Amino acid sequence: MIYVNAAPGSGLPSFSVLAIGRTVMDDSFIAKPLGRRQIDQAYPLVCTIAPGLAVEQWRAFAAAVLEAGGATDARSGIMTVQNARGYLHGLFSYAIGEHLRHGRVMTVENFVVLDLFDLPGVAGTLVEAMDGVARRFGCTAIHTSLPERCIFDDTTNNPIADCFFRQGHRRETIRLCKALDSSNDNRLPDRAMTE
Repeated sequence: MIYVNAAPGSGLPSFSVLAIGRTVMDDSFIAKPLGRRQIDQAYPLVCTIAPGLAVEQWRAFAAAVLEAGGATDARSGIMTVQNARGYLHGLFSYAIGEHLRHGRVMTVENFVVLDLFDLPGVAGTLVEAMDGVARRFGCTAIHTSLPERCIFDDTTNNPIADCFFRQGHRRETIRLCKALDSSNDNRLPDRAMTE
């Protein structure tokens, strides 16, 4: 178990207990959409892929995705993997859109798995949930962006990558990111740009 308690007066929420390992009572994982009441519960999971992310940023993102996905044709959402007691072990966010080559696709981001004892079980449940959501919307492909630490070759012993490959995923592109704010490390110093 992990105890996550914010410093008094910091304005951040305290999480009493977040179980990340399965107990003897837990015998299966359940894939289901993130509920509004679970947004704060999911924050420590998200921090594993976005260290330093402000809780307000997560709350705003999750609320916007869940609000957009509130319609009957929910074209975006956040899917979780939970144990029988409702503890979160993983999640991903998704959006349905059009792609030049593939037509209707589901784009998956913020893929995170946290389990000490059955990492492949959690990852496999999430990957299978992706297929179900994509099929429900008539998608012809799933595009998944994984955190940089999950970059892998086609031959690996990475349990998360193995789950993707077993379900038919393959590397198609490499996604690059350029931040356009003042914290962009790739920017040249101002004096270098004037010389």
